[in-house]
Amino acid sequence: MNKYCVNGYKFQTEEVSRNKKTNNSGVHIQCDVDGIGQTIEYYCVIHEIIEVRYSGWPK
Repeated sequence: MNKYCVNGYKFQTEEVSRNKKTNNSGVHIQCDVDGIGQTIEYYCVIHEIIEVRYSGWPK
């Protein structure tokens, strides 16, 4: 997929954003590493969007 909307947020690949005035292809993720407050931050650009569906979930 080139675009995807989830929980009120719109994501698109870098290729789709390239020639537009606005850009929604950047991603920032902050995660707790050890449970005591040490965090790691990831910055990335979306190159591909894959939707995964699990049958029978959620129940």
